[in-house]
Amino acid sequence: MRLLLCSLLLVCLTSAAESAAWQLYKAVGETRVEYRHNADKLLQVKAQTEVSATPASFLHLLEDTAHITKWAANTEKAQLLGQPDANTHLVHTYFSAIWPVSKRDMVTQSVWQQDAASGVLTMVVTDMGKHFPEVQGYVRMQQVQAKWTLTPLPNGRMKIEYHGQADPSGKLPHFIVDKVALKSLLKTFSQLQKTLPDYQRPYPGLVDAFLPAK
Repeated sequence: MRLLLCSLLLVCLTSAAESAAWQLYKAVGETRVEYRHNADKLLQVKAQTEVSATPASFLHLLEDTAHITKWAANTEKAQLLGQPDANTHLVHTYFSAIWPVSKRDMVTQSVWQQDAASGVLTMVVTDMGKHFPEVQGYVRMQQVQAKWTLTPLPNGRMKIEYHGQADPSGKLPHFIVDKVALKSLLKTFSQLQKTLPDYQRPYPGLVDAFLPAK
């Protein structure tokens, strides 16, 4: 049932902006960031890159919430609120800001699954902010939706693809929101390339046939 709900969410996320064409923000080396707006003028982004790592390293990285600032741009901290099962993580993330913009936060649930034959791992991120009290000094982000796709490649390489959106809430001009979001995403993917190799080790329950031999 959970996987069915995740599939329905992805269908809605994809169809919401099918009429808009993707536009290139920047392409730096193996990293590419694109964007478009849905019917409500909400920014949607997608990014991709290649790294010397495997899906296992990505899961270990996400669980290391104490060091989220090493790779996720503009983050202050993150707290793991719960892990209902081995494939599900509930996380509260806090974002920094430059005056006069207020700090932001979001509460999300991430559910991953893997195709055993190909080793491809997909992770669906959904908004859980309405289920938790707001924090003083932070503006709660809304409509957070995302999907990560991690595809193992030969020689210990991996392709990372991201597609997502979030409403920052508050009274912010769209051009400021878009600029910050795109710049942050590009920086995040650049830092993923540098950070993921440090987390390279097997992950319980994950098929990782592409893990390089020691």
